[in-house]
Amino acid sequence: MRITNKMLSNNYLSDMSTNLNKMRTLQQQLASGKNFRRASDDPFNVSRSMQMHSQINANTQYNKNITNVINWLDTTDTALGQVGNVFQSIREKLVSAGNAAYGSDERAKIKDELNQRVGQIAQILNTSFDGEYIFGGTKGASKPVDVKADSVTGNNRLIYTSNDGKELKILPEVTSEIVNPESWSEKEITFSINGTEAKIALDTFTADSSIDDVINSINKKVNEFQTSDTPPVKLLAGKILAERSADGKKILFFDGGSNGVSIKSNNVDNNQLNSPSTELPSIQVNMLSGSRQTELSQGVLVKYNVSAVDVIKYGKDDKDDIRSLLNRIMNHLDGKDENGNLDEANATKALTGQDLKDLDAAMSQILKVRSEVGAKQNRMESAKDQNEQSNLDMTDILSKTEDIDITEKTMEYAMMQTVYLASLQTSAKVLQPTLMDYMR
Repeated sequence: MRITNKMLSNNYLSDMSTNLNKMRTLQQQLASGKNFRRASDDPFNVSRSMQMHSQINANTQYNKNITNVINWLDTTDTALGQVGNVFQSIREKLVSAGNAAYGSDERAKIKDELNQRVGQIAQILNTSFDGEYIFGGTKGASKPVDVKADSVTGNNRLIYTSNDGKELKILPEVTSEIVNPESWSEKEITFSINGTEAKIALDTFTADSSIDDVINSINKKVNEFQTSDTPPVKLLAGKILAERSADGKKILFFDGGSNGVSIKSNNVDNNQLNSPSTELPSIQVNMLSGSRQTELSQGVLVKYNVSAVDVIKYGKDDKDDIRSLLNRIMNHLDGKDENGNLDEANATKALTGQDLKDLDAAMSQILKVRSEVGAKQNRMESAKDQNEQSNLDMTDILSKTEDIDITEKTMEYAMMQTVYLASLQTSAKVLQPTLMDYMR
């Protein structure tokens, strides 16, 4: 009898412990609103929940990226609209300048107004958003353009500017084709900065060397070069940069800013360099026309900016440029030709002829760029809708994975409470105390 009672007691305690654990689990779920509190509660769903949280967080960041791009494009569209209005006003002035009744005084007044319009164009192209210049390409921390008064004519000129505010020149690429890296062993290259020459000697290369080894050697030697002054000066550091070309077969040489750096052509194996010394183009010009991009979803990148070069350049020829066009118009309003020589008859004819034609081409370029911005805006709006819907879907899946059904859990808890009370009542009847229990 004692063995039977002991077995009943053990079974009863075991069952009661099980019931209490279930009640505790249900109480925790009701209190937290979650199906699990730790990984051991439900390893599979915990893993799935963690994955969903990561995806939702990433999607939230993508949404911020899209919103930022939309705001950026809205600002760009507004600025392009303002540039278009300025050019429309300039066009109207050019048409009126061709009036036979207009004399030099009237054209001088038009020129004065155009001088102000040049400053207005520069101001618009220097529009900033969130602390960065929207037309500055990847060089967004410094303004892309500025206005400079011509020292001879006094006309305002639109110029590209470097980070230090100097005028950036548009120069052709300076390249050197590498057929055999080994032939560049200990090769000497002479650079010139404001008349001061600096010669560097490269490392030794073997048959296993690559073009990247040559490029790294050039940049290393450039940064390490010191003059014989006391104390020595690092003349080339930060002022010269060598890069691999897009086809991977050539070295591109760049001026790091607007330092007026030249390279001696007799040191570089390149048939394109025919002069004794060739000035290096500034890498900031490439940055100015560079493309910004952002990630809209996993692996999906989109370019979204418009550079000042995209707006200013309206043709393939060097003269197909708003900067050159405005200078020509100014000269023609002064009764001069493109070279600054007096030629009133042809100058007046050019105002309503070639100048007007070029101005229309420039306006067409602005409209083209603006339409591209509009297309990107539509894409961003669609991407934003898709992103928000995706977030809702993932949040719903996450909720189904980790959130409890409050009604269901309340019923389960009430049922377990009933079971627990029933088990107490049952044990009181099954395990009735005897005289022997009291004697022990």
